[in-house]
Amino acid sequence: MLVFVGLLLAVVTVVSWFATRPDDDVAEEPTTSTAPVVPPVSADPRAPWAADEEPGSYAQRLLAGTNVARVDEGLPALVWSECAAEQGLARATALVGADELTHAPMDDVMAACAVSVAAENLSRGAAPAQDVVDAWLTSPGHRANLLDPDLVSVGIACAREADGSLTCSQVFLG
Repeated sequence: MLVFVGLLLAVVTVVSWFATRPDDDVAEEPTTSTAPVVPPVSADPRAPWAADEEPGSYAQRLLAGTNVARVDEGLPALVWSECAAEQGLARATALVGADELTHAPMDDVMAACAVSVAAENLSRGAAPAQDVVDAWLTSPGHRANLLDPDLVSVGIACAREADGSLTCSQVFLG
Protein backbone atom coordinates (compact mmCIF):
# COMPACT_ATOMS: atom_id res chain seq x y z
CA MET A 1 0.00 0.00 0.00
CA LEU A 2 1.47 3.33 -1.03
CA VAL A 3 1.07 6.22 1.36
CA PHE A 4 1.33 9.69 -0.14
CA VAL A 5 2.97 12.26 2.07
CA GLY A 6 2.94 15.96 1.19
CA LEU A 7 2.52 19.36 2.79
CA LEU A 8 -0.90 20.92 3.39
CA LEU A 9 -2.50 23.28 5.86
CA ALA A 10 -6.27 23.81 5.88
CA VAL A 11 -8.69 25.87 7.93
CA VAL A 12 -11.83 24.36 9.53
CA THR A 13 -13.95 25.36 12.56
CA VAL A 14 -13.89 22.82 15.43
CA VAL A 15 -11.27 22.12 18.12
CA SER A 16 -10.93 18.71 19.74
CA TRP A 17 -8.45 17.21 22.08
CA PHE A 18 -8.62 14.22 24.35
CA ALA A 19 -6.78 12.82 27.36
CA THR A 20 -4.32 9.97 27.06
CA ARG A 21 -4.23 6.57 28.72
CA PRO A 22 -3.70 6.97 32.47
CA ASP A 23 -1.52 3.87 32.81
CA ASP A 24 1.51 5.18 30.92
CA ASP A 25 4.87 4.74 32.67
CA VAL A 26 7.00 7.72 33.57
CA ALA A 27 10.74 8.37 33.58
CA GLU A 28 12.68 10.54 35.99
CA GLU A 29 14.71 12.99 33.86
CA PRO A 30 14.84 14.08 30.21
CA THR A 31 17.79 13.31 27.98
CA THR A 32 17.73 14.32 24.32
CA SER A 33 15.27 14.96 21.54
CA THR A 34 15.61 15.54 17.82
CA ALA A 35 13.93 17.94 15.45
CA PRO A 36 11.06 16.55 13.39
CA VAL A 37 11.79 15.47 9.85
CA VAL A 38 9.57 15.08 6.81
CA PRO A 39 8.79 11.35 6.74
CA PRO A 40 9.63 9.21 3.74
CA VAL A 41 6.93 7.71 1.55
CA SER A 42 7.10 4.45 3.49
CA ALA A 43 8.27 3.33 6.92
CA ASP A 44 7.49 0.03 8.65
CA PRO A 45 5.23 0.65 11.66
CA ARG A 46 5.55 -3.02 12.67
CA ALA A 47 9.33 -2.92 12.99
CA PRO A 48 10.44 -3.90 16.49
CA TRP A 49 11.19 -1.27 19.11
CA ALA A 50 14.87 -0.37 19.33
CA ALA A 51 16.18 1.67 22.25
CA ASP A 52 18.70 3.38 19.98
CA GLU A 53 16.15 4.38 17.31
CA GLU A 54 16.15 8.08 16.55
CA PRO A 55 12.96 9.81 17.76
CA GLY A 56 12.35 11.21 14.26
CA SER A 57 12.49 7.74 12.74
CA TYR A 58 10.00 6.45 15.30
CA ALA A 59 7.70 9.39 14.50
CA GLN A 60 7.86 8.38 10.83
CA ARG A 61 6.73 4.88 11.74
CA LEU A 62 3.84 6.30 13.80
CA LEU A 63 2.79 8.30 10.74
CA ALA A 64 2.91 5.23 8.52
CA GLY A 65 0.75 3.21 10.95
CA THR A 66 -1.69 6.09 11.35
CA ASN A 67 -2.12 6.44 7.60
CA VAL A 68 -2.63 2.70 7.11
CA ALA A 69 -5.41 2.85 9.73
CA ARG A 70 -7.05 5.80 7.97
CA VAL A 71 -6.88 4.21 4.53
CA ASP A 72 -8.27 0.95 5.97
CA GLU A 73 -11.29 2.98 7.15
CA GLY A 74 -11.78 4.56 3.71
CA LEU A 75 -10.24 7.90 4.70
CA PRO A 76 -7.47 9.73 2.87
CA ALA A 77 -3.97 9.53 4.30
CA LEU A 78 -2.91 12.51 6.39
CA VAL A 79 -0.31 14.77 4.83
CA TRP A 80 2.76 15.91 6.74
CA SER A 81 2.77 19.33 8.40
CA GLU A 82 6.14 20.66 9.50
CA CYS A 83 4.33 23.25 11.64
CA ALA A 84 2.39 20.51 13.46
CA ALA A 85 5.64 18.53 13.90
CA GLU A 86 7.38 21.55 15.43
CA GLN A 87 4.45 22.07 17.79
CA GLY A 88 4.45 18.35 18.61
CA LEU A 89 8.15 18.48 19.47
CA ALA A 90 7.57 21.36 21.89
CA ARG A 91 4.65 19.52 23.47
CA ALA A 92 6.49 16.16 23.74
CA THR A 93 9.60 17.81 25.17
CA ALA A 94 7.51 19.63 27.79
CA LEU A 95 6.09 16.28 28.95
CA VAL A 96 9.42 14.47 29.35
CA GLY A 97 9.73 13.43 32.98
CA ALA A 98 6.15 14.40 33.86
CA ASP A 99 4.26 12.07 36.17
CA GLU A 100 1.50 11.63 33.60
CA LEU A 101 0.74 12.71 30.08
CA THR A 102 -1.71 15.60 30.04
CA HIS A 103 -2.93 17.65 27.13
CA ALA A 104 -2.45 21.39 27.02
CA PRO A 105 -4.98 23.61 25.25
CA MET A 106 -4.52 23.62 21.47
CA ASP A 107 -4.76 27.43 21.18
CA ASP A 108 -0.99 27.90 20.71
CA VAL A 109 -0.88 25.18 18.05
CA MET A 110 -3.79 26.70 16.15
CA ALA A 111 -2.23 30.16 16.26
CA ALA A 112 1.22 28.95 15.21
CA CYS A 113 -0.12 26.82 12.34
CA ALA A 114 -2.87 29.27 11.28
CA VAL A 115 -5.73 26.78 11.59
CA SER A 116 -8.93 26.71 13.60
CA VAL A 117 -9.01 22.95 14.25
CA ALA A 118 -6.34 20.93 16.02
CA ALA A 119 -6.22 17.72 18.03
CA GLU A 120 -3.53 15.69 19.73
CA ASN A 121 -2.70 12.11 20.64
CA LEU A 122 0.07 11.41 23.14
CA SER A 123 2.06 8.29 23.91
CA ARG A 124 4.92 7.23 26.13
CA GLY A 125 6.69 3.92 26.05
CA ALA A 126 9.02 1.52 24.32
CA ALA A 127 6.94 -0.48 21.86
CA PRO A 128 6.66 -0.97 18.12
CA ALA A 129 4.94 2.03 16.53
CA GLN A 130 2.06 -0.18 15.35
CA ASP A 131 1.34 -1.16 18.97
CA VAL A 132 0.95 2.54 19.81
CA VAL A 133 -1.36 3.11 16.83
CA ASP A 134 -3.38 0.02 17.83
CA ALA A 135 -3.69 1.35 21.40
CA TRP A 136 -4.88 4.72 20.06
CA LEU A 137 -7.46 2.90 17.94
CA THR A 138 -8.89 1.13 21.01
CA SER A 139 -9.25 4.41 22.93
CA PRO A 140 -12.41 6.29 21.87
CA GLY A 141 -10.87 9.78 22.11
CA HIS A 142 -7.63 8.87 20.36
CA ARG A 143 -9.53 6.92 17.70
CA ALA A 144 -11.79 9.91 17.08
CA ASN A 145 -8.74 12.10 16.46
CA LEU A 146 -6.98 9.56 14.27
CA LEU A 147 -10.03 8.87 12.09
CA ASP A 148 -11.56 12.37 11.99
CA PRO A 149 -12.16 13.19 8.30
CA ASP A 150 -11.94 16.93 9.09
CA LEU A 151 -8.32 16.51 10.24
CA VAL A 152 -6.22 16.44 7.07
CA SER A 153 -2.60 16.95 8.13
CA VAL A 154 -0.39 15.80 10.96
CA GLY A 155 2.99 16.30 12.53
CA ILE A 156 4.51 13.84 14.97
CA ALA A 157 7.52 14.34 17.19
CA CYS A 158 9.06 12.32 20.00
CA ALA A 159 11.41 13.16 22.86
CA ARG A 160 13.53 10.63 24.72
CA GLU A 161 12.90 9.89 28.40
CA ALA A 162 15.72 9.13 30.85
CA ASP A 163 14.89 5.41 30.68
CA GLY A 164 15.24 5.42 26.88
CA SER A 165 11.53 5.29 26.11
CA LEU A 166 9.89 7.95 23.96
CA THR A 167 7.20 10.49 24.71
CA CYS A 168 5.44 11.41 21.46
CA SER A 169 2.93 14.04 20.44
CA GLN A 170 0.84 13.49 17.31
CA VAL A 171 -0.65 16.87 16.36
CA PHE A 172 -3.50 16.88 13.84
CA LEU A 173 -4.62 19.94 11.90
CA GLY A 174 -7.81 20.53 9.96
